[in-house]
Amino acid sequence: MMTARRHPDLDRAVQLAGLMLEAAQAADWPSVTTMQAECDALARRQYPADESTHKALLELQLQHEELSALVARARDEIAREIGRHSHTHRALHAYLESSQAP
Repeated sequence: MMTARRHPDLDRAVQLAGLMLEAAQAADWPSVTTMQAECDALARRQYPADESTHKALLELQLQHEELSALVARARDEIAREIGRHSHTHRALHAYLESSQAP
């Protein structure tokens, strides 16, 4: 029995998702967003309902879940940094206000 080969566009979507993961792991968010549009467009196309398509879509789903986790961690880290910056800004403002008091 011959196994069906994946559609080249679906292969490209899987490849892009892998590259997006690598870029996200390196915190190269501009590259992630650049590849996202092409990957999404390829993933939304209709493909034959066969085992190779099923496996590729499962692989894409797993990559997407991992990418989402990396994005969530980065978002949380940015929120912490903003919180620290805000706290430092308030402390500096209070110090400057108190040092200018007569």
